[in-house]
Amino acid sequence: MEELLLIQIPQFRPEYHPDKTYGYQNKKEKANLTAVLEKSTGGYCMYCFSRIRVDQKLCANLEHAIEKTQSEQLMECIPDIGIACLTCNQSWKRFGEKKRKLPREIIQYFEHQCECSADNRKQCKTPCKALRELQEIYTSQKDAQMLLQPMGIKGSDTGQDLAMQYNILTMEFEPAIDQYDYSDKELHFIDLHIKRFHLNDPKYRSKELFNFVKIVIDQGGKMPVYENNNLIAELFRKKLSGATPEEILKICENIYKITFLRMQGI
Repeated sequence: MEELLLIQIPQFRPEYHPDKTYGYQNKKEKANLTAVLEKSTGGYCMYCFSRIRVDQKLCANLEHAIEKTQSEQLMECIPDIGIACLTCNQSWKRFGEKKRKLPREIIQYFEHQCECSADNRKQCKTPCKALRELQEIYTSQKDAQMLLQPMGIKGSDTGQDLAMQYNILTMEFEPAIDQYDYSDKELHFIDLHIKRFHLNDPKYRSKELFNFVKIVIDQGGKMPVYENNNLIAELFRKKLSGATPEEILKICENIYKITFLRMQGI
């Protein structure tokens, strides 16, 4: 039972096709990039995990992890571009953006070290050393504690992937402490990311998993077949996929009792 109560949030690692070109400004390349990023998440926002396609319409933006305004090279830097819902991209991530403006000498060093230029860009499929170094400097600034996507970032102390897990009993996101042994600084970093994107905020947090559990109970252990509006519910569905309806019902009933009482403050 215990292994069912924690959901590890996956790292989003797009699989770029060797015969396709990707980019931000060219229409065809942008369509290719959008498609591969959407596929890598299963159709969810890389930051809040909400579904980004509604009634066949894509409600998301291509999002530069380090803002494209910082350098011309970042405009077309494929590993720096993820996909996010409109709220995460246009509101939560933009908070403090002006304070995250890197010094010109840092940008010049990055532009000199990276293998691309504005005029002669390469189809990079993985972050180069120069980009990783820039990410480390960028996320060390005030108001820049974010698990940049795609491909994530590593902790400055342990060098481990900074990741989250979802605690089903509390219905909250938390640092992936069951997977990694983080330093206090890294734990604080992940907590700040969670707060930035309001993942545990009562006003904005997703209720999709709670609703999923309730529907399973109402259907006698049968899982709903429609697409979930949040990745967490989809990941939980996968955890239950090998169980019988009777087992699924029992698990969901136990979760519902505990979470319902917690939500009522009992």
